[in-house]
Amino acid sequence: MEVVPRPAATVLALRRSGDPFEVLMVRRAREASFMGGARVFPGGAVDAIDSGPQAAAAVRWSGDPAEFPWRAAALRELAEEVGIIVGGGIVDVTGLSGADLYAEMPEGGLDADRLHYWSNWVTPRGLPKRFDTRFYVVEVGTDVAARSDRMEVYDPTWVTPRTALAAADAGAWIVEPPTRAHLELLAQAGRLEEALRAAALAVPVRIEPRLVIDDTGSWSVVMPGDPGFDEAGP
Repeated sequence: MEVVPRPAATVLALRRSGDPFEVLMVRRAREASFMGGARVFPGGAVDAIDSGPQAAAAVRWSGDPAEFPWRAAALRELAEEVGIIVGGGIVDVTGLSGADLYAEMPEGGLDADRLHYWSNWVTPRGLPKRFDTRFYVVEVGTDVAARSDRMEVYDPTWVTPRTALAAADAGAWIVEPPTRAHLELLAQAGRLEEALRAAALAVPVRIEPRLVIDDTGSWSVVMPGDPGFDEAGP
């Protein structure tokens, strides 16, 4: 049976620190059924609550209403997983999630207008869990602290994109293709302003990698344009 991708949102939080800037990454719980142990950016699935009245009251968004649930989920997940509030004021959301988190926020306290929608990745067919994920970019202050919810994610780390890629190349970090692709794009920016401008001007396209399974049953992910992509089927 075809697994329908679940809508999801991920946030690349950038800050003016390091050389030339840093991005926040977390480690997914090792026992997680999806990307267990991998280093990722904060994020998660879009839930029904992200389209509800509590989200509408808590999240400020002046753009296309159809995109609201993704942006609300992005801000909610960032707050739930690492305690970062993108918006006005300082709110302690420790231990809160979903409707309880939205209820704790002042009206319009989460600012979705600050998010830049950069890309859209879909988990390949053939995997038991699939997500249709929108990646957003936002700048946060250098004084913003990040903490782990210690349930879904651990070890929040501010790191330069090149350092993260080096850790992946050395085998110290598990970094899956979508995460690596964004790190490589960030690493091309010489300054934070360049990364933010690229995200702000981006016209997101839907990227759908495919699985290639060899004679031994081992599988690998191929990207559009890679050798073997067309042969892998839809």
